[in-house]
Amino acid sequence: MRTTNRIATTMDTPEWHKKMAEFAGKHGGITTPTKGFYFVRHGETFYNDAQVIQPVMGSQLNASGKAQAEKAGPKLKDRKFDAYYASDQERAWMTAQIIASHCGRPVHPNPDLRERDWGRWAGRSNIDLQWAESPERGETLEEFVVRTLRGINAALENGDVTVVAHGGTFAVLLAVIGHPLRRPEKYGARVLDNAAPMHVTPPEGDGAWKVEAL
Repeated sequence: MRTTNRIATTMDTPEWHKKMAEFAGKHGGITTPTKGFYFVRHGETFYNDAQVIQPVMGSQLNASGKAQAEKAGPKLKDRKFDAYYASDQERAWMTAQIIASHCGRPVHPNPDLRERDWGRWAGRSNIDLQWAESPERGETLEEFVVRTLRGINAALENGDVTVVAHGGTFAVLLAVIGHPLRRPEKYGARVLDNAAPMHVTPPEGDGAWKVEAL
């Protein structure tokens, strides 16, 4: 099948980011008041290392991912928050548990914080796919954005929290708050490095949201 006339829209591109921002605006964005919160992407997995799309379940941290989570724990130990709200997918849940072992705060699962369901794309290389298309038996981009907003808003209802989730979750968050998708000096080569804690704070007055690496 010829695909040369298709436009590949990846998570790293302005086209993808613009679509997420449009869907987020359509569905209300972040509606829960917050003074700020922390966000951590899960540690590295075999699928990350192999550049393969991850399944809904069955992707756990590899040795590097566990070490990354252990390194992230002390960075959050003395920060002010009451609990973790984590995706219940193994890679995020394991990351949250490892980080929490340094901090002594409870971890609560939230399925709405899961990564996008890639359907039949799971297990395929993520390098050459036509990302602008919706995956067969998976979520559309709009469905993913709506679910992610629901998960983030639900977590923020609990006050001072740390969200442990996925690169896609963070990409939606950046689109919602009007931040650029790619800032390599802070976010790593793609959306966000594995197990890299970030502090997200709302605007003051007419200012903008802030996203800072710990």
